[in-house]
Amino acid sequence: MTKQATAQSFYYAGLAAVALVIVLAVWLLFRDSSPVTEPAPLPPVILPEIVEATPLPEQPVTLTEPEAGPAVTDEPESVQPEQTPPAPLPLLDESDTELGQALLALNWKAGLAGLFNREEMIRNFVVTVDNVAQGRLVAGHPVLAKPADGYKVQQLGDDRYVTAADNTLRYEPYLQLLESVPARQILALKRRYQPLLDEAFAELGYPDLTFDQRLRQAISVLLSTPEVKPGAELSRPSVMFTYADPALEKLPEAQKQVLRLSPQQQQRFKALLRTYQQALGN
Repeated sequence: MTKQATAQSFYYAGLAAVALVIVLAVWLLFRDSSPVTEPAPLPPVILPEIVEATPLPEQPVTLTEPEAGPAVTDEPESVQPEQTPPAPLPLLDESDTELGQALLALNWKAGLAGLFNREEMIRNFVVTVDNVAQGRLVAGHPVLAKPADGYKVQQLGDDRYVTAADNTLRYEPYLQLLESVPARQILALKRRYQPLLDEAFAELGYPDLTFDQRLRQAISVLLSTPEVKPGAELSRPSVMFTYADPALEKLPEAQKQVLRLSPQQQQRFKALLRTYQQALGN
């Protein structure tokens, strides 16, 4: 996706940031688990009827020394199953094709997997998380396709606006997308490409910080978004809308993006993030 020099692209980038953090946090959350099945009960043992036998005539018994042979132990010889080594990872610069195929193979809600941008996927993931951790939004590194509809506002008067009531509908497909995938599939995907995530993060120049640490910071920033009643007034001093309340306008851009969600959507989003944060040890 090409970079758009418009106000809407700024909000679209923020939406991608919100969605990305959910996706990556899920990768760190769940462990593989297989259902434990009870063994089938053994059939009852039927003993044969005991019949009194006729004694045989006594015969002389000759004892012979057994031939020496290999020692026999009761321990069965253990056989280790052969494990197929994982396929080598592609180079970071050549990872889009394989990762895109693996990503689209997951059980996303029907019709929504096409929202993923499939160019520079790993670097876009990492750059977006890095910016959200600092409270910023980033353009030019799209994780998801932008909504079909633009940001909607309702004008109250001269330079007075509020977010339109139906604006939150544009975010619902993204939340449903991220809620639809089995967590074990996402975890397996992250394990596979973790070295490439770390490599892309190392390119940003943080010698004393890991990508997973940055992810925890991004989650913390989003969870710190204050609860604001719907209907906060906006103004438009330039091409971009801003909050009329200076306290809201001073919030980090990533948090202001969360405020674009409806209260119910914010609850869903934060509930997921709290679960992820707990699993990550924060």
